[in-house]
Amino acid sequence: MSTTFESVNTLVGSPFVALTEHGPVELVLVEATERARGHLPEQFRTPFTLLFHGPDAPRLSQATYTLNHPQLGSVQWMLVPSMPDTRSPNIARYEALFG
Repeated sequence: MSTTFESVNTLVGSPFVALTEHGPVELVLVEATERARGHLPEQFRTPFTLLFHGPDAPRLSQATYTLNHPQLGSVQWMLVPSMPDTRSPNIARYEALFG
């Protein structure tokens, strides 16, 4: 099943569990944002990004992780660490991009 913006936008605020080399790590989906289509042909989906917040430790490296969610099931997504929010430096931030 292909991940769509519509299928994940309703999950903002809910926890996902990432299976990592450090064991399970809970990440909360805090934002889903559609991006500009640019010159994409109609047969391609509109790009979107997902922003997750996680614990300060362990910090996850850029990699593909299995994430589990009660509604979505088990998915494999590439997560990329993003710059910390200076207002909340003890929260790790991760982004997933879907093009």
